Amino acid sequence: MLGGPLGKLLLLIVVIAAVWYGVKYIGRVNQIREEQRRRAPRPDGRSRQIDDMAKCRVCGAYVTADARNCGRADCPF
Repeated sequence: MLGGPLGKLLLLIVVIAAVWYGVKYIGRVNQIREEQRRRAPRPDGRSRQIDDMAKCRVCGAYVTADARNCGRADCPF
């Protein structure tokens, strides 16, 4: 029935669509896996959160911005 040129064109369109949606599906699966990996806890139990750091004016050590002190008695933190 569709064995002529129209059938070949239709088959080509179906193959291109299948490849297109296959690539989109694989990309979405990879995106979901990456989001899950980012949200998963680390094996050592620490969080993956990134904290802002501030430089101590006295000793020059970098401590988290919400830290009480850098460990020195004269530390302003």
